Amino acid sequence: MTTNNFLKIKLLLPLVSVAILSACGGSGSSSNASTTPQPTPIVQDFDYQKLLDEAINSDVPGIILSIDGPETTFLGAAGLADTETQESMQTYHAMPAGSAGKKATALLVALLHQDNLLDIDNTIDTWLPESLISQIEYSEQMTLRQLLNHTSGVYDYLDDRTSDEWFETGFTDVETLKTDAYALQFALNRPAYFKPGEGFNYSNTGYLLAGLILDEVLGEHHHIAMRNRIIEPLGLNDTFYLGHEKSLGDIISGYVNDDGEIINTKPFYENVGVADAPLATTVTDLSTLIRAIMTDDTIVNDDIRELLLGEDSVNLVDATSQFYVGLGMFKNISGDFTLYHHGGEEAGYKTSNIYIQEIDTTVTTFFNCNGHVECMEQTDELVQVVLNSLLEE
Repeated sequence: MTTNNFLKIKLLLPLVSVAILSACGGSGSSSNASTTPQPTPIVQDFDYQKLLDEAINSDVPGIILSIDGPETTFLGAAGLADTETQESMQTYHAMPAGSAGKKATALLVALLHQDNLLDIDNTIDTWLPESLISQIEYSEQMTLRQLLNHTSGVYDYLDDRTSDEWFETGFTDVETLKTDAYALQFALNRPAYFKPGEGFNYSNTGYLLAGLILDEVLGEHHHIAMRNRIIEPLGLNDTFYLGHEKSLGDIISGYVNDDGEIINTKPFYENVGVADAPLATTVTDLSTLIRAIMTDDTIVNDDIRELLLGEDSVNLVDATSQFYVGLGMFKNISGDFTLYHHGGEEAGYKTSNIYIQEIDTTVTTFFNCNGHVECMEQTDELVQVVLNSLLEE
């Protein structure tokens, strides 16, 4: 199996997010901004089920879409959850959400910070042993906050130089649980991209380290606290931590077309349990999670939101597209609309998870394909059509 063609997915996420979101809704012209009234949802007879049905083909086997807002609500599925058994895709099916789950990891850190169980601005040597941090350049200067907003400079284990080894090793032994410590070995003794706080580089390794810090603070693997503090209180009944809680549910198959060879990546992801991509979930649960982060007043309060998305955590990465990165979340200002989001890009699985502030609407899509150009282009286009249907004037 050749891995160069499709197994570097997570690195592309920030760029993909900008491409999807920068063109949607409103006008980008400053000359129109002062005269344009506050946006309101478009009441229209848009056939979302037809959109899904017509998008199914050999490159895109299955789709699930959730739209949840005061003016527009839709939940539908199309295609197949498994091409071998011909099982139909259903709206309740769970899938690895990839980096869309980073928001849960960041939220757990924020909750523990609020409880004074950790300080997000401490350097990582506060918790991690010398035997580990001695293998990470500038580790004595990196803070936990910088790990979560990708300003630590820490080498990404899914960098081009090491991602092939990570996936090839994993696919040769799909039965072994791959933890944060396991994945981290592919990032050790590698050069940093820059000194902490001096740049931005999307790094999944930062979340692996955050996972290990959580384990140290809690005295046990953090999936237990994630369930007790986030999953159960928010009623995410169809969500579980991949690998560590695989007995609680099943995931659909995910597909990559690697130079004509169709690869089902489900066996690999069933035993990957890492803090940079922790969740198997459904579109409804993932929509609930992002809405809770943005509007909830039970487990999430304004202090938590400030920690995740306030000026001390958010960095402007691209001024042209107004693309910001916070803790586990991205932010785009596009015309008259503010979109908070973080999707997921895994080999064989693709997720979009968006909250549109002005119309109080979530949009979540699942596709059980990813990593080949045909799937990626077609799924990006579908998400754009959905967003345009909600935001066009």
